[in-house]
Amino acid sequence: MKGHDFIPQADDAFLDWSRNFVNGVVANAAAWGVPQPEVTALQTLFADYETKLAAAKAGNRGKADVAEKNAAKESLMHKERMVVKLYIAWNPAVSDAQREAIGVTVHDGVRTTIPAPKTRPEFNFKVADIMRIQIDFRDQGSASRAIPYGYNGAVFCYATADAPVADYKLLVNSALLTHSPWTLNLPPEAQGKTLSGAMMWQNEKGDTGRWSEILSIIIP
Repeated sequence: MKGHDFIPQADDAFLDWSRNFVNGVVANAAAWGVPQPEVTALQTLFADYETKLAAAKAGNRGKADVAEKNAAKESLMHKERMVVKLYIAWNPAVSDAQREAIGVTVHDGVRTTIPAPKTRPEFNFKVADIMRIQIDFRDQGSASRAIPYGYNGAVFCYATADAPVADYKLLVNSALLTHSPWTLNLPPEAQGKTLSGAMMWQNEKGDTGRWSEILSIIIP
């Protein structure tokens, strides 16, 4: 599948594309190295969008139904793009035929060599609102919040628990942060718990750099 943007924008077309994409990821998650929390998040977000789209198309729909559909669509699309960038686009375990089958762009030719990130990001947490945490990040030692040249963004891995998490392996959730500041929306059951997270730069080829320190904050 060639083209700049492989994800269709029309609601019904996006639903069909997403169903095929999610089913493909579910079937191949182990072989492609997609963590189970990412698979579960994709399935949950897809189900939510499917439900919200049906409500927005109902005869008795209101403005709130349409707004909820749009929000669900944005959340699902963000997660899909992140999964593609982290686990599919440049993963040697994924063949071009498999990328075509799930509707993902196949890159042509040999990509210019891009070195793995040599620096690491630094960040801080701020309370944005109830169950919303703002993340400000930048390259370590830099005064600019711009993403360094050749990087896709920062891979942010995190977990919520009753106490701060100190082991990188326990940061089981992830998101690709493409701009700073970035806001993390957390579910109601996370309120009062501790959010712990760390990040590392990812280049355009999907290679990652060194971890930042793990930081923690109590979720309001």
